[in-house]
Amino acid sequence: MDRRRSLKQFINRAKRSLNLEHSLPKLQYGILLAFFLSAAILLVSRLFVFPYYRNVAIYVGIGTIVAFVLSIWWRRVQEKEAMHHLDSFYPHNELVTALSLGDESNPLVGSILQKAVKESSAAFERFKKRDKVLWKPKVLVGIVLVLIAMGALSIFPSATQQQALVIEKEQDVLKDLEKEVTKLEDKTKTKETKKQLQELQNKLDELETSEEALREVVKKQKELKLQEQKLKEKQELAKQDSGEGMDGLTAEEQKQLEELMELQKELANTANSTQTALSKLGKPISFDLQNAIASELGSESAENSSENEQSDSSSEDEVEQNDSDGNNQENSQGNNNGSGQNGQGQGNGTGNGSGQGNGSGSGSGQGTGTGTGTGGTGQGKGGNGAGLGQGGRDLLSIPNRVGGNQDTTVDGGPLGDGTAVGEQKGPVPVTKGTIRPYEEVVGDYKDSYLKSSDRMQLPKDLQDIVQSYFSSIESE
Repeated sequence: MDRRRSLKQFINRAKRSLNLEHSLPKLQYGILLAFFLSAAILLVSRLFVFPYYRNVAIYVGIGTIVAFVLSIWWRRVQEKEAMHHLDSFYPHNELVTALSLGDESNPLVGSILQKAVKESSAAFERFKKRDKVLWKPKVLVGIVLVLIAMGALSIFPSATQQQALVIEKEQDVLKDLEKEVTKLEDKTKTKETKKQLQELQNKLDELETSEEALREVVKKQKELKLQEQKLKEKQELAKQDSGEGMDGLTAEEQKQLEELMELQKELANTANSTQTALSKLGKPISFDLQNAIASELGSESAENSSENEQSDSSSEDEVEQNDSDGNNQENSQGNNNGSGQNGQGQGNGTGNGSGQGNGSGSGSGQGTGTGTGTGGTGQGKGGNGAGLGQGGRDLLSIPNRVGGNQDTTVDGGPLGDGTAVGEQKGPVPVTKGTIRPYEEVVGDYKDSYLKSSDRMQLPKDLQDIVQSYFSSIESE
């Protein structure tokens, strides 16, 4: 058994040597073919616009080499083939004869095994000294030449290759846009908003150009803004009908309103960043789409600033109201002491705030302005000030145009970059306008907005949404 194991070891060594001898030349041919195919792809990309040609060339080269490696492994030398090949270097083919006989108790078999083991070392030395062809000089020269050609084709790109690179980067921008929409969809909780973002995601998957995708994002942003306006109008009507303490929206609608406001801001920033990325690539978008993005981004900034100003003004009004309460109470106490004998008192109250006075005698009060006010310096309570102002609730104040009635001129030039020179907040002088009923004015606002929409060349479906919005508020 030990003699057979010794012969098996020589066979395994011969098998490894034969596998190396057969696989190395095949691998050289595989590398040459892989480089040749990659160079062919680079050459085709110089003649035609071939996006991702570099990735395709790399994948084809790697795939060719992997295919050759698998083919070499599948056709590797087996043990039986190695045994016959090594047996040819024995004087009288003792290796195959010895391993084919199984009964070692037979003296003849034992002598043959003994002779085979004795000749194994010398036979294996003759096997190693045989003529071998491991390297293919012509193949190696071809590999070097193809590598030089590939380097030249890559270092000096043609116009079509540069155009393909721009398309690749544009596709990357489109993928980033889809990722941002997916993130917004994951953050959204309400079913209605999530459904709309899912529709946007499906449309982005179908589009091929970044400008079409960007236009779809702006369109969806406008749709969300119209929904937000409807919810806000519903909230304001409920407050007017039921008082300041009533919100008018359900918990689901309130949550949807908050998400709509946040989504508009996110979509505006995403559209702006996508436009900037495309501009850096030398792919400017159409002028109407630039105006749409700029207007939406500006409206979001204006809404945020107005909300901040309203919160600041409400805080100031609360402070002024508290100060007014204290001053009115002090004045009421002083007047009571001075008019105790006469038994009469008169009080006037104006402005925001409230005041009360108690004393002997009778009192009367008057108030003018906006807000509520009570005042008096005699016995009893002062009169209530004017609360809601003059006129009906269905009238609107239409301001007169400053500087004449001539038509306005719209500057249609591209928007530039930079920051504002200065900004001034606070009250400004205005020109008093005219009072007209709401029903007469809403049509003018509708026509003006539709003309603006036509000038911006909005999509047909978005124009229908705007038309239906004004139709709904006219019917109300």
